[in-house]
Amino acid sequence: MKVLSVSFLLMILCCGCASTQKQEGQSKISPALQGQPGDVVVLIFASPDCPISNALAPEYERQHQDMLRNGDRFYLIHARTDVTDAKAAKHASDYELTMPVIVDSRHELVNTMNATVTPEAVVLRFDDNGKWSKVYQGRINDLYASLGNRRDHATRFWLRDAVDAAAGGDSIAVAYREPLGCYIEKMP
Repeated sequence: MKVLSVSFLLMILCCGCASTQKQEGQSKISPALQGQPGDVVVLIFASPDCPISNALAPEYERQHQDMLRNGDRFYLIHARTDVTDAKAAKHASDYELTMPVIVDSRHELVNTMNATVTPEAVVLRFDDNGKWSKVYQGRINDLYASLGNRRDHATRFWLRDAVDAAAGGDSIAVAYREPLGCYIEKMP
């Protein structure tokens, strides 16, 4: 377990460093936005300081593991500009998160996806030409009925439903559910 944790932390640090640098005019976050026909990618905008986002960490990990089994990808995107690579790695370790983490300190993904709060999910599906389209955006589940009103357990799982529909090539019944969480302070 210790070896896996250390290698995982190194991977997080590498992903975080790469996510904030530019090379040959292309953003290093672009692997999250590249795919093959039929690929499904989930982006979860999160913050290590948002209690609602942190309460959903076990659900993130469950969804990530399910997607791995299906050959799809799941990324945790730290949306706060003050999150460092070290803070992102500590957060992943503290919450036992094994998915790739991107530190989006320049808000490239935040702006591209028009994310507004943490947590906020975005489901992308890649067409026959390898171009992505956003098929779902919003809440992960109903663990929180409203701010400060947490249920004992979630009863509706909108992200799971959206991923299942996207993977099957189906349309998502409700493509946008207003997210509930901590506001992302936009860069000036």
